[in-house]
Amino acid sequence: MPSGPLVLAAVLLATPQAKTPGVPGAAPVFVTYELAESSRSITPAGERTMSAAGRVVVRGGEARWDLTHGTFPRSSATSVVAGPGGLVLIDREAKVAAHATDSDFSDLFRGRVADAGSASLAVRDVSASVRKDGSGRPFQETPTSRFRVEAAWTVVLSSAGRITRVKTEAQGVVESVERPEAASALDELPRLLPARGPALETLAHELAKVPGLPVFVEISVTSTSSTEAPGIPSGTEPPPKPLTAHTTVTRRVTNLTARAGVPGDAERVAVPADFLTRSLDRLIAPHPLP
Repeated sequence: MPSGPLVLAAVLLATPQAKTPGVPGAAPVFVTYELAESSRSITPAGERTMSAAGRVVVRGGEARWDLTHGTFPRSSATSVVAGPGGLVLIDREAKVAAHATDSDFSDLFRGRVADAGSASLAVRDVSASVRKDGSGRPFQETPTSRFRVEAAWTVVLSSAGRITRVKTEAQGVVESVERPEAASALDELPRLLPARGPALETLAHELAKVPGLPVFVEISVTSTSSTEAPGIPSGTEPPPKPLTAHTTVTRRVTNLTARAGVPGDAERVAVPADFLTRSLDRLIAPHPLP
């Protein structure tokens, strides 16, 4: 049975090709743009910043994001390919590729959930809303639509003699432009936010209302954690103060260009044929981060 690069090639070349509108048999339009996503968090433990920036190429719904420098958070991957078989993470220096799900890729930005052990975890009081908010700023002289994002949820972690609640509130804006030839799986916005379980499902449903290519996103997230010990006398010690973390997440698209497709474009959105296929564990951090 074929394996390694042959499997990747077979999967990625199976995409239905979107043709240039009005030109029967023409190659798909070839789109390029610069994409930068980042998050800056201020927590009681200090400040933490994560970012990923580089060039995206899109062809008929397939896409590839090559970072200009560094790696995706919590991994050695320097590129990601979005094709009909899902996502493929690539370490260009090691010439290694690994299949990944949308959730695997999102967890690079959000962090994987640590084992809660004997504690029980619940997500409660979930609300989310994405609504049209008029016109946004022009993008390369093209009109944009502006959407207001608001969401809130509470994570409750219960263990013997202790209950911890983390309430999260998020609000911000998304501006999008109608460029269907630039659309791809790399446009998924839920990966920018630290939601899990029912909160993530609700947010994903609401964010799906945003049409077109999201060219600007800025969302402020505030999480407040409080702990209580029900049934245990507190004595003279006051309860611990709630801990608060503030995070700002952004997404920016710049320098978008489009041209008619030409022979050889397919190779520019594919996994290189000489790269080896390895398990995902080869490219991602071995342990979940707090």
